[in-house]
Amino acid sequence: MKKWMKMTGSILYGIVFTMMIACIIVVLSSRTTGGDPQIFGYQFKQVLSGSMEPEFSAGSLIVVKHVTSPETLKKGDIITFQTNQDQSFVTHRIVGEKGNGTNKAFETKGDHNMYQDGTLVKANQVVAQYTGVNIPYAGKLLSYAGTSAGTALLLIIPGIMLLVYSALHFVGAAKHRKHAAELHMSEEQA
Repeated sequence: MKKWMKMTGSILYGIVFTMMIACIIVVLSSRTTGGDPQIFGYQFKQVLSGSMEPEFSAGSLIVVKHVTSPETLKKGDIITFQTNQDQSFVTHRIVGEKGNGTNKAFETKGDHNMYQDGTLVKANQVVAQYTGVNIPYAGKLLSYAGTSAGTALLLIIPGIMLLVYSALHFVGAAKHRKHAAELHMSEEQA
């Protein structure tokens, strides 16, 4: 039983420590760049509308990878592109292609939208491709993490969890040491 508890405690410690490091990376990346956080070349994008439901919903966090060769994209791929009108980023599905090579352009449409987007997306406007990873509701958490209170909570809560775990581990070790000392004393008296 003790071995099981020790192993479970070690696994929990590893999970909490990994979560704490991931939270710190995400928060610091988001705060220092002023943009979407990135880890190992993958970027996290917050979904702001329901235009791509049921693939992903508003408030989700999706993972995208930078596109170096937009010419390789094809019908059915989900891309993130920068609009010409207001320089905002949109993530929609490619429903058609025009031209080829560097002159290639894409017809796009949100899965939930009735109609295609009004303008063609040129190859140089494409910034990323959806990887298929979707974390529901995590976009709301990321928005909150962008606030001062959110940053504090995402850094403080894992730290408190780590301190509590360490305190429990310390108390357990102290009890074990006291029990071992009592056994040693009783053996000496006998």
